[in-house]
Amino acid sequence: MVAAQKFNEINNIPIATIDGSVSSGTVWRFLKLETKTLTLDLNGSAVPPVEPLLGMLVWMVRDG
Repeated sequence: MVAAQKFNEINNIPIATIDGSVSSGTVWRFLKLETKTLTLDLNGSAVPPVEPLLGMLVWMVRDG
């Protein structure tokens, strides 16, 4: 996420928020990087049921 932020800065691409996700294979965590502030989903989301996970991914794409 920091690399994406730096890439955007170097190329003058004004993106204020970088959203991300990471998975261990069984648990997903969602992150948001705004300037130098990182917000991390500490609870995580289990893979089943998949609907809430897809909802988070759709939200990230629409909000971004």
